[in-house]
Amino acid sequence: MANNDPWLGTTWKVYAVQGTGGSYLKPSGKQGVFTLSAVQDANGQTAYYTVYFASGDMPPCWQGLELFPHGSVQFPAPSPLLPPWTPSNDSLWLAAANAVRAGMNDSTARLEGTLNPDTNAATLTLVCVPNATTAGTPLLVLKLAAAAGAAIPFDDPGTGHGDH
Repeated sequence: MANNDPWLGTTWKVYAVQGTGGSYLKPSGKQGVFTLSAVQDANGQTAYYTVYFASGDMPPCWQGLELFPHGSVQFPAPSPLLPPWTPSNDSLWLAAANAVRAGMNDSTARLEGTLNPDTNAATLTLVCVPNATTAGTPLLVLKLAAAAGAAIPFDDPGTGHGDH
């Protein structure tokens, strides 16, 4: 991890999504893959992150996405730790991700940005739970919610992990 920033130096993989907005969280039929780069302000602090991915590795609405840090309290790792993700143990990962989503508050360390799929603005929230697995990799929790006044309501989750 670069400078103890859990978002940097990691290849993020989105494995599972749910709901009608899930197609905005990962490409259909395969895992999503992306990395983040920090953009610093004049004081050397991270102002926001930019998302990088190869064509087809994430939905097109992620192109140009900027994610802004909020909160400072890391979500605690699940107990027991998660085994490496496989389709057969996806339910364990989903339960851990649901616990994160249910326990989030304003102090939870997270990244937030706005996706614009199909002209409907949506709020994307990412939470990193460091060292959440038996392999020491972080759990990635995604939450996509329709922005206020959006024509299509959705509130969809996704899960994945990072590889160092």
